[in-house]
Amino acid sequence: MKEKKHSANWNIAATHYLTAGFAFPWIVNFVGGIIVAIFIPRGFLLFFILALLSLLGVWLGVKYSANYLRKTYIVPDKNKIVKLSTIYYVVIIGAFFIGEIALQKFSSLDLVLEFIRLAAIGAVLYYASQKYITQDAIVPTGQPAQVTQ
Repeated sequence: MKEKKHSANWNIAATHYLTAGFAFPWIVNFVGGIIVAIFIPRGFLLFFILALLSLLGVWLGVKYSANYLRKTYIVPDKNKIVKLSTIYYVVIIGAFFIGEIALQKFSSLDLVLEFIRLAAIGAVLYYASQKYITQDAIVPTGQPAQVTQ
């Protein structure tokens, strides 16, 4: 079995965010969105289905990322990892959202719906991460960690 690595909380959280909060939702939305958009005309139903696909992508991403973190890193405090990855999500997505407002690309209703979608994704990221990320017992450096479930 491969020995788990020690790493800074910010690095583990960044790995988790990029996997669970960015890559998986993007892939699921891209593939699912193309398929759904072929059959459903533009409108609220399409937005709703894409929002559900985003939530599914985050949930699948958290499951995958938590498994990867459990195998790869020693996680001494899962709460810090979860909080940092959620903060990364809020800051990065918040910047894009503010950019959309500044460019005035969407109507007020579209912005409200998009805000609700992004808030729901953040909530799923946070709560699923709390559930699936496991914390290791604190061990001295150089010793293999034992995973507590």
